[in-house]
Amino acid sequence: MTQAVELTPSLEDYLEAIYQIQRRQDAVRVKDIADHVGVKMPSVSAAMQGLKDRGLIVHEPYGAVILTEEGRDTAEFLMRRHHTLTAFLHDILGLGAEQAAEEGCEIEHALSPLALSRLLALIDFIERCPRGGEAWLGHLSDRWEDVPCDQDCTACIASIEVPDRNPFRARRGGAQATTLDRLEPGQRGRVLRLSGDGAIRRRIMDMGVTPGAEIEVERLAPLGDPIEIEVRGYHLSLRKREAAQIAVEPI
Repeated sequence: MTQAVELTPSLEDYLEAIYQIQRRQDAVRVKDIADHVGVKMPSVSAAMQGLKDRGLIVHEPYGAVILTEEGRDTAEFLMRRHHTLTAFLHDILGLGAEQAAEEGCEIEHALSPLALSRLLALIDFIERCPRGGEAWLGHLSDRWEDVPCDQDCTACIASIEVPDRNPFRARRGGAQATTLDRLEPGQRGRVLRLSGDGAIRRRIMDMGVTPGAEIEVERLAPLGDPIEIEVRGYHLSLRKREAAQIAVEPI
């Protein structure tokens, strides 16, 4: 999906806010948006007119704010962009969670759809490639302070072993791994890896569910599908078949 509508950074923030609020409650009001963003209601009203003019929302004076189909697609793109950038800064570059979130917010408005897709591919490659993974990232983290590498690269590469990809094997002496669909409401887990169809895996990663991310199961639908989770501070809904593709380590 590409972001076809030109938006200012401020309007992007408002659209993301509407999307997040709408996931928590049925009706989104101007006051809800003002509280979420931390601005006065007149500022929100002006922004709503801008979003309405672009066909992204439906809103009448004193009425609820409703995302159009294009508005929802655009908001989901913005959320994916935010998740991806935060994951890159935190999981790959090793910044603290708070710093990654803050700096991600500052630079996310400049990230194009092409950069987003390639950043996702990079994260996936690093986590899944036998020459990537946590050990590789550990060596990379030693170089952030421009510390010269004193190893023989040829010997180092030759010593690399393909890691065990069994998602259900205990990790580093920790709890037995399982899949997200097996966790109960209130349980937390750390994502180990994603499996299954490439398109489904990419969609899940788009939502911020990447290796290393911590997830909490919030609630299950009456029949156990879908599953409501919290990840990276956001509330998401996953189909049970999608959750079954996510190997997690209970924490």
